Amino acid sequence: MSPVIKAIDVQYCTLQCPDLDIQEQFLIHFGMHTVEKSEDTLIMRGEGPQPFIEVCKKGERKFLGSAFVASSMEDLEKISQTDSFSEIEELTTPGGGYVSRGKDLDGINVEVVFGIKNREDFKEINPYPINEGTFSNRVNELKRYEKGNYPKILRFAHYGINVVDVAASLDWYNKHLGIIASDKLWVGEPNNPETPLNGIFARLDKGSTPADHHSIFMLNAHMVSEGNAGLNHVSFEMLSIDDVFSGHEILQKRKDEFDYELEWGVGRHYQGSQVFDYWRNPFKQIHEHQTDGDVLDSSIPHNDLDLTKGEGGGLPEDGPGASQWGPSINFGTFGDIRGL
Repeated sequence: MSPVIKAIDVQYCTLQCPDLDIQEQFLIHFGMHTVEKSEDTLIMRGEGPQPFIEVCKKGERKFLGSAFVASSMEDLEKISQTDSFSEIEELTTPGGGYVSRGKDLDGINVEVVFGIKNREDFKEINPYPINEGTFSNRVNELKRYEKGNYPKILRFAHYGINVVDVAASLDWYNKHLGIIASDKLWVGEPNNPETPLNGIFARLDKGSTPADHHSIFMLNAHMVSEGNAGLNHVSFEMLSIDDVFSGHEILQKRKDEFDYELEWGVGRHYQGSQVFDYWRNPFKQIHEHQTDGDVLDSSIPHNDLDLTKGEGGGLPEDGPGASQWGPSINFGTFGDIRGL
């Protein structure tokens, strides 16, 4: 059965935090800029054209959800006519536009948006060319970064959620938004019906147009958070690798004063290939800096990977959280803060 629509991008994420002043300070150190702030709502942007990329509501710590972009108003109307989504509303956030709101199988909010206008003051920025191997792409141009400058964030890139039923969640996102699997992570032989499915990296189906390796990562909540669904992490694409490392340096210097916690990084992933760096804000919600990820069109089938054989990356003794380079992580603790 064909999906209701095929989303073409992700737009922003929405979190809930007890103190918006604290969250604002974290996100500024992380590389964002304040767009609007009231007693109950904080809206932040990056350097890219989107008018905002993270919304934070005041309240008990919680992940509220994320927004996908419809390709047309007609598609937004289609999704709004399903049982899972609401009638179309006008957005009152910067950039305007329209939204239909729904909830996935775990009660996590999924918004589908269309018509959000890019910010008028956007000025395009480009990374320095890279001299690699025998390729001299930067000639007579010095590569210089001012020490202590905040890293440059281009866009909201993807998010990870702990879900009760990984396979059922992918089916739901595929049915409504056309999401397809890139990698399925199994704890054992993939063809054995008794083998637990640990997680799925899933991407947008944009046909022959390349899409990010994953726009959503679904992880088995029974393996990481005692069956409680919620946030694993939110991720933001940086201008360059230098911004990932400069962001790491800034947060590392401020972690004791502001109660930031390094979760994992810096390293390079196997699934997706991104250079990554994960940090917890003072409310323990994980935010990732990433860049240089894989892009795939819809002709590429998904991989079934046996984590016990090291097929998820690295050697078996490294564990399922191995990286191509950089530290390993224990998936038993990654994103493991209950009730998010």
